[in-house]
Amino acid sequence: MIWARRTKQGSAAVGAGPAEDPSAAVSRAKMLAEHGDVEGARSAYQQAIDSRHPEHAPAAAFSLGLLLGRHGDWAGAQAGYWYAANSGHPEYAPLAARNIGHLFKRQGRFGQAREAYQLAIDSGHPDVAPWAMVYLGNLFIYYRNPAGAEACYQSAAESGHPEAAQQAAQRLEALRDARRAR
Repeated sequence: MIWARRTKQGSAAVGAGPAEDPSAAVSRAKMLAEHGDVEGARSAYQQAIDSRHPEHAPAAAFSLGLLLGRHGDWAGAQAGYWYAANSGHPEYAPLAARNIGHLFKRQGRFGQAREAYQLAIDSGHPDVAPWAMVYLGNLFIYYRNPAGAEACYQSAAESGHPEAAQQAAQRLEALRDARRAR
């Protein structure tokens, strides 16, 4: 990792310039975030994102979303997540879509949360998709759409995911019990 570099004029440049490897920028961002330097971490993550590296840019965008979300910058978090979600990366795109759903849900934007969870489901990711089915089922409960919730919970219960399938099966049973009690 490059911590100080000589410029053409001979002065030391703290951090790294445009030539920093995106992996090093992500590592530097994580270190800065751990030490509470949110703006420094944001800048380092952005440098990795700007590299458009197929692995490091989506990772940086997802991590930036996490960082900014923890600090209440919902718009910044959403922008980072959208970059990762649109990257097509097999790990970070589904995770980012799920987190976008969480952000929208938190903001009361349920239609957009539904769309984001559906993106995560459509990814087919073996861990993220079943959980997104559970989250979407929960949204349908909020919408008072028990048929939609039942379909989501049923799919998640059949997914084979150890935790999501169990939780979905429990919610499905509770939903059916409530229907029978009417």
